[in-house]
Amino acid sequence: MIRQIATHARAFSLASAAVLGLASQAQAGWQLTFGDEFNGGSLDQSKWRLSDKWGNQTLAGNGEKQCYLPDAVAQADGKLVITARKQTTPAAQCKGAKEDMTYASGEITTSGCNQWESGPQCRRLKSFGQAYGYFEMRAKFAKGKGYWPAFWLMPTDGSWPPEIDVVEALGHEPSKVYNTYHFNNAGGAHQQDGQAFDGQDFTASFNTYGLDWKPGLMVWYVNGKEVFRHAGADVTSKPMYLLLNLAIGGNWPGNPDASTTFPGTMEVDYVRVYRRVEDGKPDDKPPTAENAASIK
Repeated sequence: MIRQIATHARAFSLASAAVLGLASQAQAGWQLTFGDEFNGGSLDQSKWRLSDKWGNQTLAGNGEKQCYLPDAVAQADGKLVITARKQTTPAAQCKGAKEDMTYASGEITTSGCNQWESGPQCRRLKSFGQAYGYFEMRAKFAKGKGYWPAFWLMPTDGSWPPEIDVVEALGHEPSKVYNTYHFNNAGGAHQQDGQAFDGQDFTASFNTYGLDWKPGLMVWYVNGKEVFRHAGADVTSKPMYLLLNLAIGGNWPGNPDASTTFPGTMEVDYVRVYRRVEDGKPDDKPPTAENAASIK
């Protein structure tokens, strides 16, 4: 999901601490640095901001048709639920919009508040960003033309590129997901490298999507299986924050049509981020959910 346009929070919930204990036993050489199991009654707003880094509620440059609203984000049955629906929001009431938005949906990020921002929403909110490590989400996507769910990373310094799309999907292609890296070449021109991975219906069940990022190399995983890699000196070393969103319409997915069912949801079981540590027991295998389950 193209964006044209630090500190690391390391306080864990009890659920995340439990995950840390499991991961430490299952995978030597890794430490959980950020996690949310979405087990509470509402979104933990000490971790997540309900907009992008600048408070925008849509990305006009992509031609998107949704306004991101707080009430589109909820937690239920141990899952984050982002619900997209038909709802008109005037441009004047949707930051970043250039026209009235005809749909509502949700976005959350770990960007935290900017230095110039103040107010009650910033008193508890911590930022999280990390360079290198393993980033994973378990989720189920919405099906239908116009849906555009994503889990992606952006630099904490506000620059673009780089951008790392851990996973994106288009609702009219339920059996396909996309993995992409945006960067500048040596001449300063925007480049991207990525692929489409064809698998099962990713809207019918929960699946895991991961990125193992180290100096000079990025490796993408779906359900613990390597599906794509990018190597080279252009691999960024910038700390990146997390974004999860369900966009509607735009230049890439196209707009919803008569076949699109509303409301639609993006459900997320968990988000986990790890870093490699030197503990005398190096294990270069990323701590995917599948790997952790197989090593006991």
